[in-house]
Amino acid sequence: MTWGAMNGWTRQTFSSPAAFRLPYSPDHALLARRLRAEVLDGHGFAVVTGTPAGAMSTQAAQHFAVSMLRHLGEPLPQGRGPEDITLGWLVRDEGVSAYTDDRRFRENSYTSKSRGYLHLHNDRAVRPFGQEPDCIALLTHRKALRGGASVLVDGWTVHRILRESSPHALDLLTTPYPVDRRHVTPRGESPVVRAPVFAHTDGRVELRCNLKRIDTAAELTGEPLPADRCAALETLRQVLDRPELKVTIPLEEGDCLVIDDRRVLHGRRSYQDHSDTARRRCLVRVMLRCPPARDTS
Repeated sequence: MTWGAMNGWTRQTFSSPAAFRLPYSPDHALLARRLRAEVLDGHGFAVVTGTPAGAMSTQAAQHFAVSMLRHLGEPLPQGRGPEDITLGWLVRDEGVSAYTDDRRFRENSYTSKSRGYLHLHNDRAVRPFGQEPDCIALLTHRKALRGGASVLVDGWTVHRILRESSPHALDLLTTPYPVDRRHVTPRGESPVVRAPVFAHTDGRVELRCNLKRIDTAAELTGEPLPADRCAALETLRQVLDRPELKVTIPLEEGDCLVIDDRRVLHGRRSYQDHSDTARRRCLVRVMLRCPPARDTS
């Protein structure tokens, strides 16, 4: 990966959605090679179109998602366990709200089980259930009545902007911040993890970014962040809010969004669901640990 490539993409990089879509192939080994080229060695994400998941039962869609993606990486267990451990986590509205009536964020809630807006983040920021996913996949089993589009931002682009315009803020963001992970804390482990937002690993920039849960971590640590570190987070927040950086992707039934979770941040628009519970929006999330590319030289 060249330094120029690590400058990242913006919305204008893609002339049409076809630039990041891959047709489904029942040859899952071949599909994995194509995904690796796009997700791990390319733009950091891709949408596989035309999988048969929409015609399956929910349980069958879970098994299918895991089976399809095994060729790309090792599926990682999700859940606090032992009763809720799964390789295919259901992302659907289960009556959970990420906010209280007075608009306070619910730190213990699974935001994946709500239908509201989800802020930009990557999953590995909170080390969910003790895991360090390289990739996140979201297979659309059923789509919402309206809304619910995914929103992506390239962390490499954000890093470049900060490097060029706010180097002091970037310096602070490369030092550890506390992150609240009460909702995904493994049993017997701390509800707070500490990590820099940006780090260099094996010659590439990697992110651990969840501003909402950095904000709430102070309640657990009892240590409010110093003013300069808060200012750095605000600078980052303003960059993430830039509309020209965001790629919005409405997912159709059978689509599978695959993201390099070390690089690309994802969020979601709020959505309105079907009144018929059997038709309500349901995605299957698979977290993957991906092996490094083989050296073919």
